[in-house]
Amino acid sequence: MNRYLGAAIILLVVGGGITLGGGLERALDLLSIIFVIGVGLGHTLGAKDGESKVTRFGDGCVRGGWLGLIVGITLIAGTDYAAQMDFSAIMPALAVALLAPLYGYFLKIITMQLD
Repeated sequence: MNRYLGAAIILLVVGGGITLGGGLERALDLLSIIFVIGVGLGHTLGAKDGESKVTRFGDGCVRGGWLGLIVGITLIAGTDYAAQMDFSAIMPALAVALLAPLYGYFLKIITMQLD
């Protein structure tokens, strides 16, 4: 029971922080979520016998988050905005790229609580 209470507290604190910090719509990016969960699921399929699939999923989500950040920065660096150093266009794109590690670590902490 305590693990579910802990997971609920984590959800409330993170959700509340995001909501009070600028709104939930600024912290949601479907492509980042799909990327992180996809890498996490792929990582889960490599679990060995006796290894926790929940833990493996959480570890994969963290790795997926970092991969998503690298992909995002690479895509940003290849734009004309980056070549011109137009920070008014670069910073929103960087904010979206930084969501992937956030999602990865968020899913990891939830899986740690539930495993």
